[in-house]
Amino acid sequence: MNQVSIAAIYLAAGESRRMGTDKRALPWGESTLGAAVLKAALRSRLAPVIVVIPPDDALAWLPVELRNHEKCRFVRCAVHHRGQAHSLACGLQEALAAGADAAAVLLADQPFVTSEMIDVLADLYRRHRPDYVAFARFGTPMPPVIFGKQMFPSLLSLKGDAGGRSLFRDPHWCGLLYEGDETAGIDIDTKDDYKRAVMDREEKEGRHRGRR
Repeated sequence: MNQVSIAAIYLAAGESRRMGTDKRALPWGESTLGAAVLKAALRSRLAPVIVVIPPDDALAWLPVELRNHEKCRFVRCAVHHRGQAHSLACGLQEALAAGADAAAVLLADQPFVTSEMIDVLADLYRRHRPDYVAFARFGTPMPPVIFGKQMFPSLLSLKGDAGGRSLFRDPHWCGLLYEGDETAGIDIDTKDDYKRAVMDREEKEGRHRGRR
């Protein structure tokens, strides 16, 4: 069971159009927004961690220690501007080349995702071997999600901004949902989203300090 190889695909090639600036470089705690989920992926039991970025990305948003991390594989996706489906395809092709049996799709704008949560999803996948295991909020599946290799051809056929969630409605696929901390599913697209997320993070940190 534990021999199932699960790669992580970290999608960090978006153009941040709604934010108006590179949201990956926004401050988040002592680092950047873009580094938050990548750190979680690197602390998890998944490997390799495939980081999909634009071809001209200088990685200024990423701390040096993460750029040189032994688990990271950077994939420069020349067609990232065509939509998320094409960035995902770049990552899946690298996962296939690495011999992965499944791939966990992680988004750069979901900073509340933790390594513990990633490992819970991975354990569920390894234990039950469904077509996919997805985080869910109020019964709605969303990233992070682990897709089995049998779903890769369907994922590779997607176009534009269509993400893997479009396949959740297909009765051909059978998945498991994990209802965790609802803040983990928050993604940050706009300046207002970012402001609310910073407030949520500060509130969570305040509660944590109060329990010490």
